[in-house]
Amino acid sequence: MRTLGIPAMAYSPIEQGRLFDGEGGRRLAEIARKVGYSPAALALAWVMRDGNTVAIPKAGTVEHMKDNLAALDVELTEDLLAELNAAFPAPAEPVPLETL
Repeated sequence: MRTLGIPAMAYSPIEQGRLFDGEGGRRLAEIARKVGYSPAALALAWVMRDGNTVAIPKAGTVEHMKDNLAALDVELTEDLLAELNAAFPAPAEPVPLETL
């Protein structure tokens, strides 16, 4: 899709909040705390980092909206990207998408 100039859509970029659960959620919170953003803002910035992905996050509260907007201000340095990529590696092979 990228080679054709077609953006991808992240319909539920934080997995309806499940991204913040478990070990992955703790690791995301730790990384976000170090850079001064909420886990949601950091996750959204990471999803949209290449400029070819459109994220559709929920904004059910004012706090959600603030997190969504803050994602636009996150500076994803090479070190920060490396840390996120290490904490959340891409799958080694194709996996089916979950139904939300």
